[in-house]
Amino acid sequence: MERFKKIDWNPALEDIIDDVFITDERMERESAMYRIMRDDFKDPFKDIEQDYADVNIELIKKLLAEDSLTEDTEEEEEQKPGNQKKNNKKKKSKIKDSETDWKQEKRSYVPGIRKLQFNFPRRSCLTKPQHIMCLRVLSKLFSNEQKGLNKEEQLELESYIALKDKIFEEQKEFLDFAKNKWNDTLDWPIKCKKFILSKWKTNMKKFQELPRYYIESKNISLSVQTINSTLAKSIGIKFISCLHQGSFSKVMWPTLDRPSMLNMNPAILLNKYRYVTPNKVTQHFRLPVSDDMYCENLAMETKADFVISSSGLKCLLNIDPCYLNSWIIPVVIKSHNGKNVVYVDKRIPPSIATIPQKNTWVYKYILRHHFVDANNETSEEKMQHTKENKPEKTTVQSDLDNIDLECSAEFNDYLKIYEEDLYSSEPHESSDDLENGDGTNDTKTNVMYKLFTIGPTESLNYELEKHDVKEYQMLIRTKTDGIEVLPNGKSQYVMLAPKMEHQLGLGAEAVTFEEVSHQWASLICRPETLLARVRIAADTSEVIQIEKHTTASLSNEMRRLYNVKIEDSLSILHNIIEGLSSLTPGRYILRHVPQRGPFAYVYKQVEESGKNVFDLHTICQSTMFQIVPKTPWPLIDTMLTTPAMMQFKKMPAMFNAWNVVSRPLSDRPRGRPKNIGTSKSDESPRRSLRLKEANEK
Repeated sequence: MERFKKIDWNPALEDIIDDVFITDERMERESAMYRIMRDDFKDPFKDIEQDYADVNIELIKKLLAEDSLTEDTEEEEEQKPGNQKKNNKKKKSKIKDSETDWKQEKRSYVPGIRKLQFNFPRRSCLTKPQHIMCLRVLSKLFSNEQKGLNKEEQLELESYIALKDKIFEEQKEFLDFAKNKWNDTLDWPIKCKKFILSKWKTNMKKFQELPRYYIESKNISLSVQTINSTLAKSIGIKFISCLHQGSFSKVMWPTLDRPSMLNMNPAILLNKYRYVTPNKVTQHFRLPVSDDMYCENLAMETKADFVISSSGLKCLLNIDPCYLNSWIIPVVIKSHNGKNVVYVDKRIPPSIATIPQKNTWVYKYILRHHFVDANNETSEEKMQHTKENKPEKTTVQSDLDNIDLECSAEFNDYLKIYEEDLYSSEPHESSDDLENGDGTNDTKTNVMYKLFTIGPTESLNYELEKHDVKEYQMLIRTKTDGIEVLPNGKSQYVMLAPKMEHQLGLGAEAVTFEEVSHQWASLICRPETLLARVRIAADTSEVIQIEKHTTASLSNEMRRLYNVKIEDSLSILHNIIEGLSSLTPGRYILRHVPQRGPFAYVYKQVEESGKNVFDLHTICQSTMFQIVPKTPWPLIDTMLTTPAMMQFKKMPAMFNAWNVVSRPLSDRPRGRPKNIGTSKSDESPRRSLRLKEANEK
């Protein structure tokens, strides 16, 4: 029995994902066949008779009889009224203790473990201890803690740097191997197809209501190289004040100690997050910024030069080095009291996308549902608090010149009336309101209107007179997914960003240039906000891990992956604002196509078609959201670790390391051992005692 208890019935975790069912090292260490070949096998049934020679059968019978008598006595005692409750408590405590012991023995859950369908070409050039040491260094480098390195960590960092050349060469070989295994025509599942197509069609229909004909009027450079080299590196954005703030829902994270699946009924998704036509929208923040009366009144009172939503800002800041992305953005220029103000709306949705891009888009809504809306508390108390604490006047505090810009009495009255109508209608929406309203039943108005300045940084203020560079006031309308309550009781604004994973057996996929750019732009216009990047398995919709990012960490990620200084895109944005500010009031579109290089072309509305006239409606007439036939291979991140890598002590984008065994490889016998045919161990190790006795007789 003792031998039976000592048997390890759980297979090694390495066997689950390794390139063979059972590793060679474990086979040589534990296989009976290998021990037979080495002539050091011991029959486990040899001398089994001696194990039972000293057994006292009469004593066993006596003990069994006493146990039976004791159990009968205990049952009689339990039947008594006063003892039933005590015995029930004892039984429950025993059950709890056994459950606790079972949970402790059970292996902890690790998300994202996958067994590959192919073998690696070779083993890693690093040993297992070296992999473990390098993982500790990566964990320290990517931690958000600003603590210095102790002596031991400093030595490990030096060892890691000494191994960098070896690591780089192996990772290069690993990435080539992974790319060759990628199937670019693989039919990945698309999540909630009906929801994607429905929202896309509704969005395209909205843009068909824009004026149809435009003619080219000017172009604006999108290249940092064409802008003054000194000023291109000195443009910065600075937060001034939050002019208006809504209420926010709590974000609740999964514990990931068990599978967390993002399953979603498409019908619920359609009902909760569907678009509606502009003439049926009752909430101002669901309109384009050019139609949002909040934006117009705030722009007049703060004397803003440029008004944009966070989605429009992400498009203008996503300038890839090869200029391969194409987009069209509607622009409206209005005159307020003799001052022109530029309003930039959302871009027209693309008509073609890859499967990962479509899934990433729909998972933004699924994440909100699972992490925010599904855990929502009632917001009546918050709404009441908001209404009771409205300021009688709106004041903008400028950090640059400490000037108070007070809104007029008429504007404050407008804000008060508009907010009362908005808040009084939202918590009591009926089913008819949902069908004809804005398509959502949540009562949180998670919208902010913020004022920024964009212009030369303080370090180059002396260049202002020389180059005559203007500083612009920029009003940005943003939405925030929710707030996270920290352990210290404080609240943290949070944005959710999905990241699809298609190669979990090989590692974590690197974020694309567009993803990093969009996420960085999201945080730039949302001060004191954290981005939570949720990595999701494409095949099972399982949450693998959640990364927390700031603008600094995203900037470092852009440099590491693409060798691009993302802050330089602010100089391009400044150049776009400068180019649009010189236009006369009217309707325009801003367009970029890869064929025309690093320039955005401005088209002004005209009444009729003619020579060189651009027809916007031809772009919006497509009824299909097409799929790119071949999905490019997603690069494996060479620095980011996953829970599975940490569990198996394996470096990112590297082959599996040799397991450490007690017996050196040089000492292991090669080929067939001598005298194997005359060995006493030739007898079958599985022969039963009965057969042995029968043969002896």
